[in-house]
Amino acid sequence: MGPKPLDVDLLLTGRGGSLSSERVGFGFAQGAGILGLCGPSGSGKTTIMRVMAGLSSRASGRVSVDGECWFDSAQGVGLPFECRSVAYLPQGASLFPHMNVRENLLFAARLEERARSGQRSPRTLIIDLLRSFRAGRGLPGWAEEIIEIFGVSDFLEQGSRELSGGEVARIALARCFLRSARLYLLDEPFSGLDPESRFSLGQTLSGLLNKRQAMALLVTHTPEEICSLAQGMVRLFPDRDDSRNPARMRPTGRGRETGSTVFFSGGPE
Repeated sequence: MGPKPLDVDLLLTGRGGSLSSERVGFGFAQGAGILGLCGPSGSGKTTIMRVMAGLSSRASGRVSVDGECWFDSAQGVGLPFECRSVAYLPQGASLFPHMNVRENLLFAARLEERARSGQRSPRTLIIDLLRSFRAGRGLPGWAEEIIEIFGVSDFLEQGSRELSGGEVARIALARCFLRSARLYLLDEPFSGLDPESRFSLGQTLSGLLNKRQAMALLVTHTPEEICSLAQGMVRLFPDRDDSRNPARMRPTGRGRETGSTVFFSGGPE
């Protein structure tokens, strides 16, 4: 049996630099699909995502994708974000306020084209793009397809400040999926959408992940809305009604609990 597509085993660093006494462990046995992540505020959802993305070191442990080690504190491994096949959509993701929608998406498309050509890393690349990307305003064909999928083509010429919360959510998702990745980390991506739009966009998201053979870890406060989409759901619960107590992870669906760690695998082993 080969390695799991996703395998996470972390000990989160608590406030003040102290380590919590609880490990957070989960896996995903399917090569494509959605794994939901839910829990109360302060239970560690965003920290888990940022560690997985390579944007935070507030944990010890290990993260691997398709057998490739992205993070291993014991071995001193910590690949930077640009070296991981990952896209991250943070909670409350905002657009560049001085750009209209087309320019926001064009910037992301240009960044992805540079990445595909092997120019992934230096932050000076982003600065250069900010200075020069307006020279050509045409979106490449592959980017137009993503824009159509997420239904934002009617907003391209609108300023970022003219959009509703639901429109911003759609555009932020489209911008995120302009990056080709093995793993998408989505923190409350349906925020600001009405129930019908949440369902529709969830179906779109599920279909796109299947087409790309990619995985998504999706943070939600309404797990019942994605139960029909997700192949698994991981819940984080405090052990007691005490905000100082570390969070504990428990699975919805199949899983096994070993001590203070819960391992959850979506799909058949």
